[in-house]
Amino acid sequence: MTDGYFFEYMRGLLGERYGEFIDAYKNKPRHKALRINTNKISVSEFKKLFNGELRQNPLCRNSFYCNIKPSLDPLYHAGLYYMQEPSASAAVAAFSQFIGSRVLDLCAAPGGKSTQAAEYMKGGVLFCNDSEYKRTKALAENIERMGISNAVVTCGTADDYVAAGFSEYFDTIIVDAPCSGGGMMRYEEVPYSENIVKGCALRQRAILDSAVKLLCGGGYMLYSTCTFSKEENEDNINYLLSLGMRTVDIPLLLGSWRGIDAPDARRIYPIDFDGEGHFYCVLQKADGGKTEKPRLRKKCKTVKLGGLTAVAAEIMNKRVILDADDFVLPDLSGLNVIGVGTPVFDGKDPSHALTHALGDESIKRFGTVELGELAQNYIAGEQIDISAPNGFVIATVNGFALGLAKSAAGGDGEKVLKNRYPKQLRTQN
Repeated sequence: MTDGYFFEYMRGLLGERYGEFIDAYKNKPRHKALRINTNKISVSEFKKLFNGELRQNPLCRNSFYCNIKPSLDPLYHAGLYYMQEPSASAAVAAFSQFIGSRVLDLCAAPGGKSTQAAEYMKGGVLFCNDSEYKRTKALAENIERMGISNAVVTCGTADDYVAAGFSEYFDTIIVDAPCSGGGMMRYEEVPYSENIVKGCALRQRAILDSAVKLLCGGGYMLYSTCTFSKEENEDNINYLLSLGMRTVDIPLLLGSWRGIDAPDARRIYPIDFDGEGHFYCVLQKADGGKTEKPRLRKKCKTVKLGGLTAVAAEIMNKRVILDADDFVLPDLSGLNVIGVGTPVFDGKDPSHALTHALGDESIKRFGTVELGELAQNYIAGEQIDISAPNGFVIATVNGFALGLAKSAAGGDGEKVLKNRYPKQLRTQN
């Protein structure tokens, strides 16, 4: 049986602590956590706004245990936090000091590690890739909701990046590898067998072969999985060592274990931690060169949006908000690009994505209307009976952008706000 193989494997892995694992596996409650988006709000300010109990995740400074339905919370729709399994947030938190300015998340959907890495970037470009087109939709929506304007979302493989001339281009690569899912067995129907584990390990090595080629000399890689098998974890770390990588020691925090035969790696089990399980290791490539690709040619124009004047660039036949000093794009030809930066317009109207990417002062110059308690009605797609200036305004909750609304005359001749919140994002109680 599938379950029989999993439990026998864990017995051999954990030895005398296997009984504790079984007790946690069967009896520990599932823990939910949110990760505060510190690019939009500080941890202390978020705590003042959040209507609920928060308990600190010891493995990530801005991750907190909570019990909430995010789809009903306007703060979630405003991009102030991301729901992320507690142990999963530990990997990028441990990797944060090594994140550079040319970042590639190779297996990015739905975007947990990409959006977390963006919080530690000081300019540069964040490439977020997934090999499955359907999954890139959720990835792009999360990048948009979190207000990340320096991202390029692609659908492809590591080999596609090599073929497009990105060898030795990136100074930071995240490989959150597709795995057998042993760490999710408690709450998902995960098929699990020896053949599946071996197949995943081979697939991971194929990804890593190309990932090493894409990493520049001296660059850093985060390798992680949400499974417990040594074949998919430490054996792949040792494989990376054979390709010229070295492991980097990181703090051993309470709740994590050292890796098996790889002391710089970290394991998380539900035994000593309120979470499901994770594996991660930081590695560095030997010193060497760094590829310089030709810059993407673009025409910049000034656009006016309400009371806001901004610089936008023509990229892939769309106007994209751009900070020319930080968001320097390489030639993207050869990649299957889903989205670049933040589109300024959706047709002739301002885009929803724009509202989330603008800073506080830019939002105010655009023009806003504060919804307060009516924010619940807004994210449900309802018309808002508030008077506002003519034209488009940004609907806010506690000053944070939710999306667009447009002032119009209601049935009685009074001004109302027509809801422009995207239909696919709306929620119902």
